[in-house]
Amino acid sequence: MKTFELKPLTLAMAMIAVPAFAQESTSNDPSLEEITVTGSYAGSLAKALDTKRDSAGMVDSILAEDIADFPDQNLAESLQRIPGVTIDRDGGQGREITVRGLNSTFTRVQINGMQAQSLSAGSNGVQTSRGFDFNVFASELFNRLDVYKSTSAELEEGSLGATVALRTARPFDYDPVTVVANVQGSYNDGSEEFTPRTSALVSLTNEEQTLGALFSVAFSERNVFGYGADTGRWANDDFASCTACDSEAEFDQVKSAQHPRIPRYMNRNYTEDRLGITSSLQWQIADSTLLSFDGLYSNLDSERTEPNINPISLARTGDTGNAETDIAAYTIDGNNNLITATMDGVDTRAENFLADWTSEFAQYSLSLEHDFSDDFRMTILAGGSNSQLDNRESTLVLEHFSEDDPRRMIDYAESNDTVTYDYSNMTSPEIMFGFDTTDPANWELSEIRDRLYDAESSASTFRIDLDYMLNDAVTLRGGVTQKSYGYDITGLRADTSLSGADERDGVADGEACGIGSTITSDMGNVASPTGVPYFKGDLALVDQALASGCWPHSVRPGDTREVEEDSLGVYAQLDFDTDLAGRRLHGNVGVRSVETELTSTGVTVYDDANGVEQTENVTVENDYRDTLPSLNVAYELLDDVVIRGSAAKVMSRPNLGTLSPGGSVGIFGQPKVSYGNPFIEPFRAKAYDLGAEWYFAENAVVSVAYFVKDIDSLPIGQTDYGVSWAEIGLPDSLLGAEYENLHNSNDFEVSRTVNGKEGGDLDGWELQYQQPLTFLPGPDWVRNFGIIANLTKVSSEVTYNAGEDDEFKGPLSGQSDDSSNFTLYWEDDAFSARISMANRGEYSTRPQEFNQEDRRYVDATTFVDFSASYRVTDNLKVNFEAINLTDEPIFAYMDPNAKRIINEISTGSQYFVGAQYKF
Repeated sequence: MKTFELKPLTLAMAMIAVPAFAQESTSNDPSLEEITVTGSYAGSLAKALDTKRDSAGMVDSILAEDIADFPDQNLAESLQRIPGVTIDRDGGQGREITVRGLNSTFTRVQINGMQAQSLSAGSNGVQTSRGFDFNVFASELFNRLDVYKSTSAELEEGSLGATVALRTARPFDYDPVTVVANVQGSYNDGSEEFTPRTSALVSLTNEEQTLGALFSVAFSERNVFGYGADTGRWANDDFASCTACDSEAEFDQVKSAQHPRIPRYMNRNYTEDRLGITSSLQWQIADSTLLSFDGLYSNLDSERTEPNINPISLARTGDTGNAETDIAAYTIDGNNNLITATMDGVDTRAENFLADWTSEFAQYSLSLEHDFSDDFRMTILAGGSNSQLDNRESTLVLEHFSEDDPRRMIDYAESNDTVTYDYSNMTSPEIMFGFDTTDPANWELSEIRDRLYDAESSASTFRIDLDYMLNDAVTLRGGVTQKSYGYDITGLRADTSLSGADERDGVADGEACGIGSTITSDMGNVASPTGVPYFKGDLALVDQALASGCWPHSVRPGDTREVEEDSLGVYAQLDFDTDLAGRRLHGNVGVRSVETELTSTGVTVYDDANGVEQTENVTVENDYRDTLPSLNVAYELLDDVVIRGSAAKVMSRPNLGTLSPGGSVGIFGQPKVSYGNPFIEPFRAKAYDLGAEWYFAENAVVSVAYFVKDIDSLPIGQTDYGVSWAEIGLPDSLLGAEYENLHNSNDFEVSRTVNGKEGGDLDGWELQYQQPLTFLPGPDWVRNFGIIANLTKVSSEVTYNAGEDDEFKGPLSGQSDDSSNFTLYWEDDAFSARISMANRGEYSTRPQEFNQEDRRYVDATTFVDFSASYRVTDNLKVNFEAINLTDEPIFAYMDPNAKRIINEISTGSQYFVGAQYKF
């Protein structure tokens, strides 16, 4: 479906040198040992490799190669360099991660040792999961990133996939006086606009190195133009007639063929302003006591415009839409696609859409490290974080209704209602309309939409850890962690058609509070964002409608809920470091016990005694306990060979949407209840890892790792019959006037999420190679090359429910069967360059669909990035970076055989040029 094509600029840069990444590392200590990196890319790789070799579990790290100089523009894009990590992209940049086939739902993120969540919105709407959006933060704010793929008792619970630990800079990491400034200009070849990116860091410590203060700030702007094609999805429908058909059998074939529901061109323009600030204070109170304060603030303002024109009839299956459409000409291909069609009696829609959202994150933490003696140590960590998201999505809808559509309110300059589409080339369709789409007299105001979302996530942590060294070979560790987590979201909507708002002013006259259907030239402008010129309505009409009073906002129950979790965890762990048969054997064994108390609130819709729809907030409490043993062992089989093994029980808390008790209760006729399930169990699994690493040369490794996840159960949708009201667990007030008849009834039909009878299995392996090519023959400069490469294979099979005891097996959502990375770099004392490739295989976003043709996929991608820098003086370094050199598109489709396009979008290549100066 796609071609892999390098641009001329890419070829020119590839002749200079090649890519980027810093990977591998660290001990299983969640407190994150301090490592100072002195400005060399190869040096950061070497330090990461040393800590990887010394770790007990499966851990990989990325270290900043220089002060305020992370090796990628985006934290998620750095993470994708690590074996087993793939990223989800939106708007041309990495947002969330999948680790070893387990998506962001199963990944836990810490910032400076504390649980954190950054809320955001994107092309798929508002984030409503536990996922972490890495794009909220500027990469310059961090100097270390660790990915724990195996767990130990000291690591906090909450992950089936991995724990990602981010660490911001501290003053004792640097020289007594350190001042760094970075300035870059960025250019996107899609939007053809330049935007700034700047950062600065100031770190000061006194002569005695007992007091230190650090402050850093990063600011960037971004403007990206996304273009492509879209269908929403494909479906088969009953059309009104088929004048192109010679028989009823032929018409049946047309109706059974799959057609695009919303044929349209894709246009998305993304703009972002991002500000990040960190601060850190450290006080070495005594040789044995260190007090550290860390603060982090981030603000991301983002807008996405998405104007489009489309034949909306194909998405309408009621009395209008398809029921009024005639097929005048068509082609059905070998995959049963109605691949081309000319249709009469079609409604055409012109939309102007704006999503405007702000994400604000703040975190503070205070840590105290105290050595009571050489053998006994204590660490205390306390702090909290808060993330707030304000999102507004506004849409102005103009329509050109078909001639016989009863919703049509005015006469158009042209009444032609013919539309032709051709999806012979899925990613470059042709769509033509039978009337002048640029004439405002051919449109009428049809609908106003305004959707508001207010979401907040908060977390607090208090943790105390004690380490006691029993002897040179054994250390006993233990601790207590108390955490609180909260998430709440309120969704409001003012989505109403003009006809639906008509009588809200008390008069049925085709107007609503003075707003009528007629469109004039001063109500918008002619635009051609996708190559098809049309009259685009001004979004100011949305604000005018809202102010009129005929489009009031109301709470949308399905978008409104709240979850509060309190957990108390305790752990005991024994670390050992000894010899076995003359070789080093080290690792840890321990157990973590955690109790979780949950309070969940949702909005339930029900009918009162008079049959009038009402809403009520429903709150349900639940609790559960987990005991999580773990073992990590590393053995130096030879001087340069390390073998590792890990085994553990792990858990990940349920999806936030699943926990809501909100839904609907029907008490008249057959009693029915549909709701989430606050009593759903966490995701639980047994995890096993086995690996071998051969450090065959200095700063070089070849490693292989095999991993298994035995997942106990996955939540599935299920409908049960003959359920009692008491078993459902909702309050009696929802039964209204039917309380006496139903509160003891066993006749309820209940649709809800339940714990599946079966879980599933996931397994895979990772292969990794890293080496400076110092052995190459020829001139000295040839030996400045180095290679980093990895390959991951994953396979999973879990049980899904398709309704009424109908189960089938499939892969996990978001799991790519294969992924790989390759980096070639060249570096000397002054010049450094690298080119990187990240490949991700196709994956399914809806593997739970029972019918194969309804399953959704994202096609395989290969992204190529380039980076180069030149140190002009000891203080000044100039740099150049390029992201997505091949302008790789993201292609989503249905049915793995037919590959029916959902959408394809390209966002262009991004180029950065700038300088760094150290004072």
